Amino acid sequence: MERTEHIARLVVDRPEHGNLMTAAMASAIVEHLDTIEQDDDVKVVVISGAGADLSAGWDPNESWDQYVRAPGGAVRKHPSQRARLAALDAWWGPRGLFGRLLRFPRVTVLQATGRCFDAGLYLALCCDLVVASDDARFAFPRWHNVGVDGDLSLLIASVGLKRAKELMFCNAAWSAVVAREYGLVDDVAADPAARVEEYAQMCASIMRDGIVTEKYAVFASLEKMGIGLSFAAATVVGASLSNIHFQPDEYNFLADVRRSGAEAALERSRSELHTVEQP
Repeated sequence: MERTEHIARLVVDRPEHGNLMTAAMASAIVEHLDTIEQDDDVKVVVISGAGADLSAGWDPNESWDQYVRAPGGAVRKHPSQRARLAALDAWWGPRGLFGRLLRFPRVTVLQATGRCFDAGLYLALCCDLVVASDDARFAFPRWHNVGVDGDLSLLIASVGLKRAKELMFCNAAWSAVVAREYGLVDDVAADPAARVEEYAQMCASIMRDGIVTEKYAVFASLEKMGIGLSFAAATVVGASLSNIHFQPDEYNFLADVRRSGAEAALERSRSELHTVEQP
């Protein structure tokens, strides 16, 4: 975490793995946000990824181990329901990354570059302003592999039901231009860092009480839309989907991770991504 006048900067820093995110990383971001919130001088938080990608998604190496490590653990390699629920708290729980970011009382500006998959796409949904690089792609290949296991209300509210279904069923990857047309991002720039800095400086010029008042008005609107309820439901749905059964003719991503390793499984699962270049 870095800080300049009125602006704090958080970097997802795991570039050698495409910034694949773990529950520990999600919790670390929440802790940094807690620290930033205590600093009344900060008005804006800029979030970016080190290297080429914002985030290639959730680290599949955690796809099973997280349940085994959670309180309640596994009995005969079958995680308890309480373990499945506890494991998802870092993402969707009351203190989870997405809810914390969505309800953060400062302006959040995201620099979205390269792969913005799974958790990366939800960072785009939860931040106030998003600037995408020309090469940014937004997708949720995890849903193609293990089913829709996160919140849908925020996605549908942002891009519409039909476009949300495109991500759900078609294994689509939206280009930066399409994501802007769909309402997922605010701007596309050849130099996203420079454009993000313009947004950050502009927002940092707003009086503090104005920012907080506007953010709390947004929080009230989110509650009226049922987004808080949907986030709570995402934990339950995600825990249930961790118990899905694959048929012999279906691609078993979790088994492929255990058999071939995360990198090979990810490569195979994403080989079918269909990039949508034009709205």
